[in-house]
Amino acid sequence: MITKDVKAMISYAFSYADEIGWKKNGTYPRDAKLTLRNQVKDDMLVFLGYIYDEDSSDPDRQIAFLNDSLQIVINYQNFMRFREDKCSSSDILNRVPLSLTYFVRDDTSPYSRRGGYGISLSKYLVNTFNDVGCYFISFGGISNYEQERLSNYIGMLNNYLNENGLMDPGTSYRFRESQAERDREYERLKERYRAAHEKPIRNNDGGIFGFMASPPKKKDSFNPYTSSQADLDVAKMMHDYKQKNADKGIVFDESMLHSTPSGNIDTSMGISGNEAVSGMQEADESTENRESNSTETLDMLMDELNSLIGLSEVKRSLNNLINLVKVKKMREDMGLKTPDMSLHLVFSGNPGTGKTTVARLLAKIYHLLGVVSKGQLIEVDRAGLVEGYVGQTAIKTAEVCDSAKGGVLFIDEAYTLTQSEGKDFGQEAVDTILKRMEDDRKDFIVIAAGYTKQMKDFVESNPGLKSRFNKFIEFPDYSGEELFDIFHSMTDSQDYVMNGEAERFVRVYLRDMAEIEYDNFANAREVRNYFERCVERQASRVINEPSIDANSLTTVKIEDVTE
Repeated sequence: MITKDVKAMISYAFSYADEIGWKKNGTYPRDAKLTLRNQVKDDMLVFLGYIYDEDSSDPDRQIAFLNDSLQIVINYQNFMRFREDKCSSSDILNRVPLSLTYFVRDDTSPYSRRGGYGISLSKYLVNTFNDVGCYFISFGGISNYEQERLSNYIGMLNNYLNENGLMDPGTSYRFRESQAERDREYERLKERYRAAHEKPIRNNDGGIFGFMASPPKKKDSFNPYTSSQADLDVAKMMHDYKQKNADKGIVFDESMLHSTPSGNIDTSMGISGNEAVSGMQEADESTENRESNSTETLDMLMDELNSLIGLSEVKRSLNNLINLVKVKKMREDMGLKTPDMSLHLVFSGNPGTGKTTVARLLAKIYHLLGVVSKGQLIEVDRAGLVEGYVGQTAIKTAEVCDSAKGGVLFIDEAYTLTQSEGKDFGQEAVDTILKRMEDDRKDFIVIAAGYTKQMKDFVESNPGLKSRFNKFIEFPDYSGEELFDIFHSMTDSQDYVMNGEAERFVRVYLRDMAEIEYDNFANAREVRNYFERCVERQASRVINEPSIDANSLTTVKIEDVTE
């Protein structure tokens, strides 16, 4: 039996495929051999065949899952033949599923609208692939082979979305640069709509001074509200809002569009009406205090994690870990045995590589997955745990652990707790934390962070630490291009625009900064400090200009970035 969540995800994905596939003037070819729904099925079968591990499987239940979820008829022998023919190619990680390319084309067209979960339909499809994959491999227990392949395949799909500006459209400067073209396309769309549906109202001289809606043709009088009409309405709403609020400096917030998609929901998967009504009632009751384990919120957090600049191996490791948690929950729901796993982590690397940012996201994700009950992140260092008197450190540390219960305790520079020589109370803090990790193991996660070598020494210093911290995630230094992307995101988020000369200088400057090895390099913090110095220089230059307008206030020139 498929769980309701996975069943609903597949149902929505199929419905979105139908909507895109049959959209008038849409991107999917009308003469395609397969409907887009069937193309999604075929692509998902290739994906599941690719991650399938014969040595860690439950063939009968997995084949039943394929037939039930994808609405196909296939036996084990045919599945294995399909797997050999379609899933064994050495370049499979270079071939984006055809269905996803059409989802992306639809999302990036001028008529696109966000999905009902606050994300693009393309991202929803990728999330469906991921969760269906987790469910598929949960029958036999996830193996390293399956984990590796699932991670690599979903990573390829996310990279494809990122290349098309669909991982985090709310902050992507490349995405926002396309808005002017969207506005122009809206005007063209409006004219085509008028030509098809409205007739001009002429004055006595024959000039047009308005338009009147044409009466509907009889054969169209019973047509449902189509997605194309919805797209036009969305485009009109965005355009009118921008026109009305242009002088106030207010921009259109696309979060206002995060409503249920216009397409009808495919009910052939068998979610009963009673279940649907019950789910709607639960959603209504929780509007004020929304449950954070909703698909929308989890997807948004995962998108935020995966859209972070750089950190490819970090994101890969965390996606593997999150999928492990999902599989564990699925196995529990099936009544299968679930081995204990430690979710405490060591984040190692230089300062400014995103460790705290990732920890904050992970705390929220752990909460949504049911690992912890609240999801708060409590950040401390040695000074926040250790006191200078006997017995006081244990009390202070216990209070910190109390505040972190239900979430994540993030200990920055954790190695300083065991590095001091002579009489020191750092070990008392360590012992207190270890005891709480055991006593509150079902609702308390610890992430210890610091320089790579020092953190290895820290874990090796105590058998209790070594047994509990068995997952290391290394945060590498950013490359020059990644530092430039970080700087660019800062200028974009603060409404600054570099001219060509300034942009070329910053790119080279940050590339050189990344290539010069020196102690205590602070990565993104260095970029932040540099950005703030640039802003100060820009302000000093602008204030002395004879005339100041919006363009001068937002433009960053070569003299502003030169050091």
